Amino acid sequence: MGRMANAPFSASARTPRDTRLDTLRGLMLAEITLVHVGCPLGTFTNEMFGRVSVAAGFVFLSGLVAGAVYSRTAERGAGPIFRRCLRRGLYIHVYHLAAFVALVAALLTQPRFAEYFHFAMLPTVAGALRPLMYFAVWAYQPIDFDVLPMYALFVLAMPAALLALRADRGLLMLCVSLGLWACAQWGLGSRTPGPTTFGFFRGEFNPLAWQFVFFSGLYFGYRHLHQQCPIVRPQPLLIALCILLCMLGLTMRWQVVPWPAAFARGGLLASKADYGATYLVNFLAFAYLTYCLARVAPRAFQWRFLAFLGRHSIQVFSFQLVLVYLARPLYWRAAAHGALAFDALGLAVVAMLFLPAFCHASWQSWRTGLSAVGPRAYRSRG
Repeated sequence: MGRMANAPFSASARTPRDTRLDTLRGLMLAEITLVHVGCPLGTFTNEMFGRVSVAAGFVFLSGLVAGAVYSRTAERGAGPIFRRCLRRGLYIHVYHLAAFVALVAALLTQPRFAEYFHFAMLPTVAGALRPLMYFAVWAYQPIDFDVLPMYALFVLAMPAALLALRADRGLLMLCVSLGLWACAQWGLGSRTPGPTTFGFFRGEFNPLAWQFVFFSGLYFGYRHLHQQCPIVRPQPLLIALCILLCMLGLTMRWQVVPWPAAFARGGLLASKADYGATYLVNFLAFAYLTYCLARVAPRAFQWRFLAFLGRHSIQVFSFQLVLVYLARPLYWRAAAHGALAFDALGLAVVAMLFLPAFCHASWQSWRTGLSAVGPRAYRSRG
């Protein structure tokens, strides 16, 4: 246990599952939910540490874990990794589609939800068909619904990146990814988000910019976890530099000192949609500090209840989308009773995230037991 506590993040088959990674993902799922609810606590925790988006942390960790786990499949060649990534992409899309269908069903059952959902549809079966078809091909994304399809896009592009890593062309892969991010800063892939617009991947995030967050995580996961070859280590000078960068990010986020317009939220260098330079630099600095802290104080990143959420991230994220929308009629009522009441509602929504995690864990246990017992039972009957 002591050896594991001081080891780098680990997620490969050769070592036990690292609770720290699952804890961080669970924490981010809880924070994303609070941000989506929009309660005062969620507003405060949103980018609380500067230009550090919790969505970016979720995307980075997804790439990190994928780089460790899917690399084993890439060792068997192009065919297996393409098939596995295609299955994973479809798996993500099924949950994404199921969440939207559940909300459409609620809207058709209770048309009064239309004033809270703001979907681009009429609360009738005929009015829902066109948006459903557009949604199924990622051409329509309501508010808060664009993270999972973006994640699925990255997963579908992952085989090429993993094969490049296997061919010792990881730096080339990173340069291509960084080049796409740079092009996104000049408008490539930018979309005007809106709940009533249609077009391929119209949403809050520009995937051509955000892909660098995912694939940098993938590179780190492949090299640091899969190959067990640390590419970063705690260095005093680097730690000091990252602390300075994070402090600058804090002054931008909380407007402690006046910054030029380019550094203001949504400015040329601080566009969250295109993940501008201030977001990227601040996030990488914060991620490095988090990594160093997790090595020095691993117990601070081991919370079983949060790790439980993190182990079922797709199910939890999909469920929170449904829950956040269904709870919208309660928001103004809670806010009318004060900030504490609104925060209490937000925390209650977070607490309900354990329901899909528990259901999925139970289903996994049942399926594992069935696969283990089934063949023996069949042979005994035979």
